[in-house]
Amino acid sequence: MTLSRLIRPLIIALLILMSGLGACATGNFTGWSVPERTLAEQTALLREHVEIRLPETANGPVPAAILLHGCGGQRDVQADYATALLTAGYGVVLVDSNSARGIGRFGAMTQICTAQRLWGQERAADIPAAIAIASESPGIDADRLALIGWSHGGWTVLEALDFADEGRSSPALSPQPSTPLPGVRTAIAIYPYCGFPVRADGRGFATDISLHALLGGRDVVAPARDCERLFARAAEAGRPVNHELWSGVTHAFDEPNGPPDPRMEYDADAAQRARASIISWLDEAFADQG
Repeated sequence: MTLSRLIRPLIIALLILMSGLGACATGNFTGWSVPERTLAEQTALLREHVEIRLPETANGPVPAAILLHGCGGQRDVQADYATALLTAGYGVVLVDSNSARGIGRFGAMTQICTAQRLWGQERAADIPAAIAIASESPGIDADRLALIGWSHGGWTVLEALDFADEGRSSPALSPQPSTPLPGVRTAIAIYPYCGFPVRADGRGFATDISLHALLGGRDVVAPARDCERLFARAAEAGRPVNHELWSGVTHAFDEPNGPPDPRMEYDADAAQRARASIISWLDEAFADQG
């Protein structure tokens, strides 16, 4: 077989792959491939995949954090933060966006983590639904909520704040809720993905919701420089983001059982420091709202 006959099938396969990814990107950007649901339908989709935990010492409704996992799905890292938050007196709302859509670990790694499915713009619809579910719990103060997102979850948080500044929610919700993010007072993004195809450009973050971010100086999965450019634009627009660049840490530095990926290194000390920072930011956000 000649060299040209060997190369030709490879070129054809590559073109097919590129066309598939292009169609996926076009569908996500234009919205034609994104399923539209009412808020009630989105809430029903998530309901069996949202876990609410309250501190044992709770005396009346408590402020709570809605936790949004990374592209790979719910992991031990969310459980670790949940334990710390409960100990500090906060409720937690664990949202499993992947399981709600029937996406397992393999599908998550091959589809969501490769941006072929469930972009942050679409997933942002999970936040109003999670808020609606949390608001049903008598143990949660629905007027004192926080959003915490890791990686893809951080991307989702950024998109939700950007949509909220426009007075709307994710276009995946139709009709639009009357209030985009009711009760949300602060948001935290942990090594969020800020590059293409993130829609938010920093100039449209909701001004009534404080935003904090932790970035890894050695992060090559979600490079900090992309977020720094986005946050610089936010500052120029008068919407500063309190962000910290931790020079020695990688992506998923706080995940004790991360994937076997040399780009990710667990750092127990940094993980503990991150949990302490998150609690400090929540204390600050809710200090005068008790």
